[in-house]
Amino acid sequence: MGIVCTGIAALGGIVLKEAVHKNSFPSLSEQDVTEAVKLQLEEAYEGFEGWGTSIAWWGHALGGWEDQEKVRQVMDMLFDREKGIGLNIVRYNIGGGEKPGEHTLRPGGDVPGFQPEAGLWDWEADANQRYILQESLRRGVTIAEAFSNSPPYWMTVSGSVSGAEDRGNNLRDDQYDAFADYLTEVVRHFRDEWGITFRTLDPLNEPSSNWWRKGNIQEGCYFDLGKQGEIIRKVAASLEQKGLNGTVVSANDDNSIDETLEALHAYDAATLEAIGQINTHSYNGSRMEELRAFAQGSGKRLWMSEYGTGGSAPHHHEDMTSVMELAQRIMFDLKMMKPAAWIYWQAVEDEGADNNWGFIHANFTGEESYELTKQYYAMAQFSKFIAPGSRIIPADDGRVLAAYDAAAGQLTVVVRNELSDRKVTVDLSPFTYDAGAAQVEAYRTSGQHNLEPAAELVELFTNGVTVPVDSESIVTVVISGVAPVAE
Repeated sequence: MGIVCTGIAALGGIVLKEAVHKNSFPSLSEQDVTEAVKLQLEEAYEGFEGWGTSIAWWGHALGGWEDQEKVRQVMDMLFDREKGIGLNIVRYNIGGGEKPGEHTLRPGGDVPGFQPEAGLWDWEADANQRYILQESLRRGVTIAEAFSNSPPYWMTVSGSVSGAEDRGNNLRDDQYDAFADYLTEVVRHFRDEWGITFRTLDPLNEPSSNWWRKGNIQEGCYFDLGKQGEIIRKVAASLEQKGLNGTVVSANDDNSIDETLEALHAYDAATLEAIGQINTHSYNGSRMEELRAFAQGSGKRLWMSEYGTGGSAPHHHEDMTSVMELAQRIMFDLKMMKPAAWIYWQAVEDEGADNNWGFIHANFTGEESYELTKQYYAMAQFSKFIAPGSRIIPADDGRVLAAYDAAAGQLTVVVRNELSDRKVTVDLSPFTYDAGAAQVEAYRTSGQHNLEPAAELVELFTNGVTVPVDSESIVTVVISGVAPVAE
């Protein structure tokens, strides 16, 4: 079940400085270049903002731990780029707040609301998640988004934040103005009282899904397409009316890429005008290129705002099926959809949930302890080495992804392999690097390795790199002192 971590030193070398200095290297043969994986610079894109996580529901749980040293360790491992994996985006959940006496919500999922009844505000609510938000910002998080899973219970048809009894619209028709006011008032209070500006505010979460039913274990609210447009427009108008110019509406956070695209096509011009950023989850759907084209054509930023996976194995912290699913999803999303950000659901999962989701498993109730999962190291293979501002470069092999950081002069190449052991050669002829200055770092995660140095396995040539990859593994190669040939 893994090793209980007691400090950063227990991470097995997560603070990485290992490098091999290359003084000279030969060229790949003409045949090797012909057969090598090609980087598709014509498909590369700028504007990548980074990696993130929601802090629902784990923020509500861990933010209340008495053992603050363990909280500090978790925060460092997630948000500090030197000590951990360097996530720089967080999504804060504005809780609806369940009706007193209802107890169906899962541990952590019972996020308190700020308005327990009409006309009454409780700004001491949700102190735990707010603390985690503040600590993440202290560690280098640069972008914060607020989002809602459900209106407060007293605004709903069913009287519960878990959904309508018939799985239909659950925000009462006379409460759309009140709900918009609720969300924007929270945004204003965070700005004015705690100095936190949410760049975006999403009033919806998987609104087209039909699984939001009273009695669920989490907050959720269905909105038909017309009602989605209504709340989007009202939230945008409320932000403007309150002078919250630093925050724009994001939408619509549907479960699948296809549902997100269908909703966007259904919205009227006023609704589309009110949206400043398109959010989609990528659990399902295939119309990634269409969604990207829609975002580009409308001049809107596109985020992959939620994905999570648990693999297929029983609860086991060393599970590799979830690792390979995570790597495949990241690579496919960045290659096909080209989002400006890639965000995991909740980086910390409840140990009691008995699944393999999450980078860290922690006890949301009872003993205050946590353990790392294999997904933690898999995420690090991407987020620790592909920095915000990098140019994302797909390859003609979907198991290879590259990124170029012009400010640092670094080229990062990530290779995943769910096949048998093999060697992958990548053509780097679009880049140049000096034999006396280039440095190579490499790290691998597999069933036997946790982000461990592997530079000695990598062969760097004047025009390419050869990377050995074990079955079910991820290898990340970072080459410093690199510039595009065109420059």
